[in-house]
Amino acid sequence: MHGLFYPERIAVFGVSDSPLNLARNIVTNLDRFGFRGEVFPIGREGESLNGRKIFRSIEEVGPVPDIAVMLVPARFVPEAIESCGRKGVKYVVIQSGGFTEFAEASRDLESRVKEIARKWNIRFVGPNCISIINMENSLILPFVPLYPNETRRGPVSVAAQSGGIMLEMMQGLNFEGIGFNKLISMGNKLDLNENDYLEYLISDQETKVVGLYLENISDGRRLMELAAATDKPIVVLKSNTSPGGSRVAQFHTTALAGDDQVASAGMAQAGIHRAHNLQEMLDDLKILSIAPMRGGRLGILSRSGGHAVLLADAAHRYGFELAAFSEGFFDRIRREVRAGVISMTNPLDMGDIFNIAFYADIVESALQEEGVDGVVISHGAVSKNENEATREVFRRAGELSRQYGKPVVAVTAPRREEYFPTRELGVPVFPEADLAIRAMSLSRARNMMKERKIARAGRWPALNKSGRGQSRAASPAEAYGFLKSCGLPAARFAVVNGPAEGLKAAEEIGYPVVLKIGDPGVIHKTEAGGVRIGIRTPSALKRAFREMSRASGAREFLIQETAPAGTEVILGGRQDREFGPVILFGLGGIFVEVLRDVALRVAPVSAEEAGDMIRGIRGRALLEGFRGSPPCDTDSLAKYIEKLSLLLADHPEISNIDINPLILYGKGGGGIIVDAKMEITEKA
Repeated sequence: MHGLFYPERIAVFGVSDSPLNLARNIVTNLDRFGFRGEVFPIGREGESLNGRKIFRSIEEVGPVPDIAVMLVPARFVPEAIESCGRKGVKYVVIQSGGFTEFAEASRDLESRVKEIARKWNIRFVGPNCISIINMENSLILPFVPLYPNETRRGPVSVAAQSGGIMLEMMQGLNFEGIGFNKLISMGNKLDLNENDYLEYLISDQETKVVGLYLENISDGRRLMELAAATDKPIVVLKSNTSPGGSRVAQFHTTALAGDDQVASAGMAQAGIHRAHNLQEMLDDLKILSIAPMRGGRLGILSRSGGHAVLLADAAHRYGFELAAFSEGFFDRIRREVRAGVISMTNPLDMGDIFNIAFYADIVESALQEEGVDGVVISHGAVSKNENEATREVFRRAGELSRQYGKPVVAVTAPRREEYFPTRELGVPVFPEADLAIRAMSLSRARNMMKERKIARAGRWPALNKSGRGQSRAASPAEAYGFLKSCGLPAARFAVVNGPAEGLKAAEEIGYPVVLKIGDPGVIHKTEAGGVRIGIRTPSALKRAFREMSRASGAREFLIQETAPAGTEVILGGRQDREFGPVILFGLGGIFVEVLRDVALRVAPVSAEEAGDMIRGIRGRALLEGFRGSPPCDTDSLAKYIEKLSLLLADHPEISNIDINPLILYGKGGGGIIVDAKMEITEKA
């Protein structure tokens, strides 16, 4: 996509010299920012704009444009793309709205656009977008007026599904002094989608950090694959998170592994940082734009004792260690102390130091300490004559952070707006303690996940997008057959049609046995009166058959061995529309029903990753041995999770599965599946 971001010739469709014309703003933006390539305005009325001729069609343009930007009524877009194809244009940006985001009836129009673009091998952005910006070559293509003094070049690139979000991120990155490199408004993603842009931005040398705003995910597995294979930090703000499942009562996994939970799990697996609002996304981008936190030892410097306490509390909350400053560090501080009433500790209270310029020297001394991995400085100007000195402290702190390769963040709330007119501070600034320490924890987590994340690259095969048809409940024999085929331990069972067959099967399995309704359409057998446990004699089995037949009308039954008591857990999985097969683990019984204490991963997972899932639930102490009970066989459990994840990855027709419960025994004892239900989706 290099040609999309570094064109030499641009055609702009829909231009006129009317002051109300929006397409003229595209041409004016390019002129205002000093774009050095050729620009060809195209409009049906001709005339001129800014001394340029407005061509009536692209056929009148001599050279072949590298890209064409379109801001014409939606109904004219197919014709415009056709003319670009004949001309030889390879990239198109469709800013026009009026497609399916406006009315479902426009789907045929979108199909025509895609068909014509494929015919001419054209790749396009949008439709319904604000376009793209590249600060490297002054490629400023939005139809809203932009100005050089409102933009700042920096290391962050953002692709957003909303043009308004893109512009807001531009303003925020500029205000915070971070700047941006490339901005992309993706619009309807009818052709190029977030994975195409992410792949390009990962390869782009000028982009150091990537941000994505997504309302839906085109291919979650591809997103994970790209993110896992790069060192570049990626921050995603995913909206449109309200639950939409309609089968919550049918499968626990469907209820507990909703679309948004799956998205969070998949992003975490791939090393993507997920933000939950715009401010959080901005905070994440700015901390990831500076030197990483390579350990957990913080140096805290504060002008106020109260703020020092708040920072220390936040550091404890986020799992940081307060670094031990050396005596040499404290000796340098003592030379500037006025009244000698501050303690030489970490956090360091700088309230007795009235030479604000010396604060930057303290930051440098802290960064020089071998036992310090990052520094937080809390300071606010209390009068106007301190503004310039405060700005200089923050500016130098940014330089020192880059020099020593350790992160420095500042905390200040009073008169904050007075520090930013030049936007040249170079250090992330936060309005309060918790936000600053949270940012440092993200920087630490980023550094810790690098090696592990790279090792996971390529673990997620492409999403199977074959046509899907009608779903049906699998029979018990089918469900248990799948489970046994992948090496999962299931209780012995037999499917029978009545008491005679049942008595014979019970003798072969051995009493006591369990009797269940065998009808695959009955998902929750217990609620339907379709389960009898502890049947110890043939006469008791006959009685259970009579009662169950009379109550349910069932004609097919399941005879199953009785498993010894143990610790109940649930394993489950489903096919997610954005991420494909997903695996779930949690404690069984009321823990899954009420506490919703589960761990999720995108499948397949390794036994090591399954171990992380087991250790990741809140109730893990019940598996490790609680109040004298022996620890469970979590090694076998991890292997079961791995095997089930492979089953789901290899069989996309398994749309839902609940194994609840799997009874787990002590170390070396493994486990046994005593109930499972499965949904199969046939190919259309």
